[in-house]
Amino acid sequence: MKTIALWSPLPSGSGITALGATLPLVLALEFRLKTLLLHGGGSGERVEQAFSLRSYSLDNTLVTFQDHGMSAVERLARSGRLLPENFRDYTASILPDRMDFLEGSKVSDSEFSVKHEGLMTQIIETAIRGYDVIVADAGNGQPDVMDKEILMTADLILIGVNQNLRSLEKILEHGAITDCLQGKEIGFVIGRYDRFSHCTIQNLKRRFGIKGMVEGIPYCSQLTDAWNMRSVQSCIQRGRGGGERKRETPLYYALRHTALASVERLGLPSTGYTERGA
Repeated sequence: MKTIALWSPLPSGSGITALGATLPLVLALEFRLKTLLLHGGGSGERVEQAFSLRSYSLDNTLVTFQDHGMSAVERLARSGRLLPENFRDYTASILPDRMDFLEGSKVSDSEFSVKHEGLMTQIIETAIRGYDVIVADAGNGQPDVMDKEILMTADLILIGVNQNLRSLEKILEHGAITDCLQGKEIGFVIGRYDRFSHCTIQNLKRRFGIKGMVEGIPYCSQLTDAWNMRSVQSCIQRGRGGGERKRETPLYYALRHTALASVERLGLPSTGYTERGA
């Protein structure tokens, strides 16, 4: 069990995309897990907006060669040359030897996911042999073909929600959760969590009879600014607060506990992790 999918039935406002960008950083930093981040969207979308990824070009001309990301991996998969040994060559390194990122397709084709049905499943099944854990952003709202494959392949699905009781009733009581989640290990993550609200985690678990994983990620203006500047990585690393966690931010504390709960659910090793830091 190695794959974590992040998805929200809400069209926006759940914070699931921000979690998709930050959770793999914490998994790599705290648990020393070799982590891969990918998503089912196109180039420049979703979690890609959190990072400054260098551009690839060929001789500074108008002709570019897709030698990385989903486009390159798709060509390899189609030709039967996609292997765990060469997979990393087509990813971007976020944390050296700790975290890699597979960018979305640069093909401007709205039917890309339909034409390449089964591609995401093949990618995950290949990549999983070279990484300790894969974190996959399956987007918001009704999942498309690529996102459905992420959900179907995942070992743990974290569902992004908020503290709005009406939306929670729709999700938890009226069947808004897609069929892709049936029989899956799931957890709920409350984005922009306000601990002073009456809708606390404990109250929500009692109200809806939730027995499993529920985590709250507080709103953080520093993360919002970092997202706008594509500097989420440095924001998260500063949030650790040093080796003794003397300056650990509430955001990082929540992310660390969400990562720990996920690792325990997946049965992954937590070697090197301590409450006071490595």
